[in-house]
Amino acid sequence: MPTPLSLKATFYPGAYYHVVCKSIDGLYLFYNAIDYEIFNQRFIKFTGNFIDVWSFCLLPNHSHHIIKLKSIESITDFISRLVPANITSSMKNFYEETSNELFFDKMIERQMNSFLVSYANYINNKFNRKGGIFQKPFKRIQIEDEGHLQQAIIYTNANAQKHNMVADYKKYPFSSYLLIIKNDQYYVDSKSVIEFFKGLEKFLFIHEQQVACFYTHNWPSSKLE
Repeated sequence: MPTPLSLKATFYPGAYYHVVCKSIDGLYLFYNAIDYEIFNQRFIKFTGNFIDVWSFCLLPNHSHHIIKLKSIESITDFISRLVPANITSSMKNFYEETSNELFFDKMIERQMNSFLVSYANYINNKFNRKGGIFQKPFKRIQIEDEGHLQQAIIYTNANAQKHNMVADYKKYPFSSYLLIIKNDQYYVDSKSVIEFFKGLEKFLFIHEQQVACFYTHNWPSSKLE
């Protein structure tokens, strides 16, 4: 069944998105802690100059990311410093016509797909297999307001608890929750997240409050899963 257009949101500069990358037929994406680390490293390698990660959670057969697209100025500055051999055709099209929203969208989609191919190659080489491991296309919805953004961050940070991977989301090692508390600035834009929640104390409190509410009144429905 084709992916609905509502789950293939157009990427715009400065906008927020909930992105889900899901495996084919429940195939495992991770087999040990090194795999989780490789996944994060390659995600940053291919997307880090185009997006900021506000939260993430890596589960055995899918991943959640809440992201903010960088500004046109930031991305054009990055492209201008690349050697010509490293500039993709989608980057070139965007750089030559930065006002064209289609070129921006295609460039971000290309970077995401390059990441997915890279990680698929890693898994294939590890197990001497061939073929894709991710559903196509990856799903994404645009986050429209601050209420949605707050809920999406908490939903993502606590997703392992929702799926009964752990009894307490605060102890899950493969989400952004602990990294944000530690003020990690490599994998997550922790500073911006804490500022959005108006301080670490409120970040912790609102997470506790909302997750407790999710269990009492059911977790928010998500078309992305």
